[in-house]
Amino acid sequence: MTVTFYITRHGETQFNVENRVQGWCDSPLTAKGIYDAYKLGQGLAGVDFVGACTSDAGRAKDTLAIALEARLNERERLYHGLPIPKEQVRAEEASALLEAGMLGHEEYAEAVIGLLRSRGCLAPRSSVPDSGEVGSAAARLLAAAEAWRPPIDELSRIEYPAFDVGARALDGHAERPIPVRCDESLREWCFGDLEGESSRRLRNRLFDLFGDDIPREDQNERLNEIADYLHATDAAGRAEDFAAIAARVRGFLEECGRSVDRRGGGNVLVVTHAMFIRALVFLFARDRVRTPAKIANASVTKVRWDDGAVTVEAIGDVTHLGSRRG
Repeated sequence: MTVTFYITRHGETQFNVENRVQGWCDSPLTAKGIYDAYKLGQGLAGVDFVGACTSDAGRAKDTLAIALEARLNERERLYHGLPIPKEQVRAEEASALLEAGMLGHEEYAEAVIGLLRSRGCLAPRSSVPDSGEVGSAAARLLAAAEAWRPPIDELSRIEYPAFDVGARALDGHAERPIPVRCDESLREWCFGDLEGESSRRLRNRLFDLFGDDIPREDQNERLNEIADYLHATDAAGRAEDFAAIAARVRGFLEECGRSVDRRGGGNVLVVTHAMFIRALVFLFARDRVRTPAKIANASVTKVRWDDGAVTVEAIGDVTHLGSRRG
């Protein structure tokens, strides 16, 4: 049976904004990252999933949790024929104003907080610190996101559970819950002694490898060289070589594909990281690694698995995010 993976990168994080290397280290989602996770879920409302997987990084877990709740909210809205919530309209307007430079980040964060709280995607207000306690609306948003950890079961890495938990009823229309698992094989590349450092240090190391600042498109064609060089020059001894990364990618697709195949196939939502997705494209669609040059936050790469054969159908799709590109 065919298994289709909808593979997405986590939402934007604080380290992304600060241009810091983020592999196995972690940082919280920004307001934009949280909103893009919400938009991701809405964009996938029309897709039926038999399971979902996430990297064990907090930024990936939070992205998946928000996306799943937003997807269910949107399916409920469409099922009942309800109008778009006013809080969502406000968030869309705030997003456009932020992009145009006409709105500050704190006001934007407030709009996102209002949307997610109204849709059940954040803890009640009583459990979220007031702005005076935290210092700003943006900080309050991050504090709320960090405190809110919806239940994501640490399930077996081999088998998905049966659908034996309660389903949400929509006036007789049962919405089946999506079984979820965390999987270490979905982690980002480990960057060793570069973890948490300025991205400039990574660029300098790549300059040492190539003797020039080569474009990102060219880097995408030489991922194996990059990984092997980072492994060889890592003073911490933790960075993986490309063979190890490729084994993780292939292993996940094969293991998860076989598991879902035994249950009749279907669609699986996966939240992982940019370089994991880049490695996947490098392995299975090398003639397409140059475009897009960057895997955007909350973008979707669609991959079909059919009895071990892997086909990359779409790379870094961002149509669900509107004009913003992460």
